[in-house]
Amino acid sequence: MAVPHPETEFARLQKVLGKGLPPVLLVTGASDHFRARAMDAVLAAVPKDAELRIVDAVDVRAGGEASTDASDDDDDDGSAVSDGADVPAELLELRGGGLFARRSCLCVRRGANWWKRHASSLVAQAPNIAKGCSFVLEAAKLDRRRRAVADYVKTLVEQAAVFEFRDLWDMPYDRSQGPFEGELCRWVVTNAAKIGVPLQPEAAWLVVVQVGKSPPELLAELQRLRDRVPADRRTRPLGPNDLRGQLTCSFESTPFEFASAVLGGDRRAAERSAHAMFDRGVRGRDGRPTDPGGVLPFTTSWMYQSLANLYEARLLLDSGIAPQDIPGRVGVRQFQGQFLADLQRNDVRRIQHGLLALHHCQRQSRASGEEPLLLLERFLAMWFDGAPIPPAEEVDA
Repeated sequence: MAVPHPETEFARLQKVLGKGLPPVLLVTGASDHFRARAMDAVLAAVPKDAELRIVDAVDVRAGGEASTDASDDDDDDGSAVSDGADVPAELLELRGGGLFARRSCLCVRRGANWWKRHASSLVAQAPNIAKGCSFVLEAAKLDRRRRAVADYVKTLVEQAAVFEFRDLWDMPYDRSQGPFEGELCRWVVTNAAKIGVPLQPEAAWLVVVQVGKSPPELLAELQRLRDRVPADRRTRPLGPNDLRGQLTCSFESTPFEFASAVLGGDRRAAERSAHAMFDRGVRGRDGRPTDPGGVLPFTTSWMYQSLANLYEARLLLDSGIAPQDIPGRVGVRQFQGQFLADLQRNDVRRIQHGLLALHHCQRQSRASGEEPLLLLERFLAMWFDGAPIPPAEEVDA
């Protein structure tokens, strides 16, 4: 069954919360924004006299019961549910009220690994949760490989205790329609009207194109629009021309997007990515913000690896190796189609020039006090315009 619209799912959650927190409640889905909004509603619904404990499980190691195929196979009949020997202490507290409260609520945030490790324990302990006590878990995705766990989640779904919040679709399911009919554009129109800056669908889509698909970023941009556009101009829905010069470009980017734009020959995208990384910061593979001083090293390191792989692949191609065999030989396992397109687009001379330009950028970052963004812009000029690369002695001087 298709996952419903996030707003529809949120309305369903509010209806359930209006009757009180159920003993077990799961909040899942790919959308960080809508999950966070749902959790705000859940925490607001915790009774005033309940003892609330919030556990941030981001550092919990998955391990445990669902970490190996053998453990999954052992539970194919659904019988190997935890006997309580490895039950986390916080779950046991739900058997009765705490020292100072007759009822309690345990809320596990960012709990994908917690669930993976303790889901069977939860299944075993759920019948022991005291009346008035609740367990809430929030995670982007739930591991359901164990049959007993999958069956329990199915039961919770039937009890209206599982809520999934997906991302908004930018394009409608009916491909004969355009983006103006997509969920994301409609959502922007609705929220713009709520905060007092009504938009035509065309203007709403312009905001999406300029800012990106992140709901928090879109909401922040709508707030900025409300502050910038005079009230007398907001008495009617604004069109694209009304937004001219009013929008900011406040999306996030990564070194991976930067390298993809460079090798793909898209200078505008590469420049936009570079500015976004220094304006908004960069997140590492773990999702945590990178120290501002590490943005340039992170970017140039990934750019060098991308160019080096492409250079090796180009030498293989020029030696007569079949294109379809090259990605595997240079260690490229993902996005092989894009890699081959970049390979065909860039010859050996261009790649060598790019490597020298990148090396120059790295040397300057160590030898001068120039702004890192300026160094990246010079690299782009050398790559796209073929600008000459100063000799090393000029940099050292």
